[in-house]
Amino acid sequence: MNTLCMDVSTGHETNLDLDAAAAENQAFKLTRSNERQEMVVLNDRLASYIEKVRTLESKNKMLEADIEALKSAYERTTGLRQLYASQLKELNREAEQIREQRDVSLIAKEAMASQLDVLKSKYDEAFEARKQNEHLIETLRPDVDKATSARIKLEKQLENLEAELTFLQRVHKEEIDELMQQIYSAASKMDLNFDLPDLSSALTQIQSQYDSIAAKNLQEMDTWYRSMFQDMNDASSKHAQSVRSLREEIAAYRKNILSKERDLESLRARNESLEAHICDTKEKQMKLEEELEEQKEAVKQDLKLTKEKTALLMREYQELLNARMAMEIEIATYRKLIEGEDSRLSTTVGKSPLTGYPHLTNSNPPDPLTSLTPPTGSLKIKSPKDTRTINAETASAAVSTGNPTDGNLQQQATEKSERKTVLIRTVKTDEETYVSDTQKCTITISGAAEDTDEE
Repeated sequence: MNTLCMDVSTGHETNLDLDAAAAENQAFKLTRSNERQEMVVLNDRLASYIEKVRTLESKNKMLEADIEALKSAYERTTGLRQLYASQLKELNREAEQIREQRDVSLIAKEAMASQLDVLKSKYDEAFEARKQNEHLIETLRPDVDKATSARIKLEKQLENLEAELTFLQRVHKEEIDELMQQIYSAASKMDLNFDLPDLSSALTQIQSQYDSIAAKNLQEMDTWYRSMFQDMNDASSKHAQSVRSLREEIAAYRKNILSKERDLESLRARNESLEAHICDTKEKQMKLEEELEEQKEAVKQDLKLTKEKTALLMREYQELLNARMAMEIEIATYRKLIEGEDSRLSTTVGKSPLTGYPHLTNSNPPDPLTSLTPPTGSLKIKSPKDTRTINAETASAAVSTGNPTDGNLQQQATEKSERKTVLIRTVKTDEETYVSDTQKCTITISGAAEDTDEE
């Protein structure tokens, strides 16, 4: 606070200069009117700044609402992506089950193919055995034909021999009858002449011997023919039995092969149906994956656009915050200037000379340096992907005043105030890196300065 020293001259009568007082009063009124006009202008500017600040605050709220909406949209998109992921997981599980069924079908197919190979080998063996038996039958057929022709010939010979034997028996009987007649006739003649020897017993003995020899030969021939026929019948029955058994085995093999072929056809049809189902499932899965990829790309594009829009909005918000900070600094400076002007005016009114009072002079000039220290602030804004920090630093400037020019009135001092604002912006990008830039802004405001110290 300045010290005012008043010197009252004793011994001399104080003279009051009314003209000087009137001129000083007129100058004070003019200065007062000018200051009032300046105050009105400053008040208007302050009102416009306050209105602009309110508008910026409303825009800030709208931007915050937009940011919240974008955040909620991003969260909904994340939920949709989780739904797509669950559906894709379900489809992958179904594809894995179908793949396992295909593997089981392939294993069953390989087992049936091995069984088919075994059956084919058995069929080939049976076919070879049949060919061998048929070849054996073909090779034995001439022998059978020969044996049959020999049997027919022997039967014919037997018939001829039987006919010949019958003929010989009849001839022999006739000869015996003739001989007996001759003997009887000769015996009767001999009886007449002399007694002849008895030949009937000799003939009977000869006939019996001849009959026994013929019967023996006939029996031997019959036995030999019967043995030959029995051997041939046994051989033919054996061959027929073997051929019959081979035919039965071939028929059984054919039935088994037909059944296996039917099973193989059914397995082939089932395998084809499973392969077609697997192909359809793969196509559906590929289509679904393509759709999911397209939707994913669309979501990424939307997210990118949202991030760009958010970055743009945050940039605009940053600019608005910078403007708001500058206006707050300017408002604080104006407030300081207004407070200093009020105190100066009150001091000037208190120091004005009045009629009937002694003239007061200020022995010590007022201190022209006034420290104005605007507040230093720090503002931080955080978002999921963007972080910005604003630091405002203000520095007060020196105030310079001039020498008094009009009587005892002090000339109006001029104050120059500089406000330096340092803006540091840090942005977190998609690649998890931080990019920062720094912007400096200097505001210089000139106005009336106060003449007295602030308490």
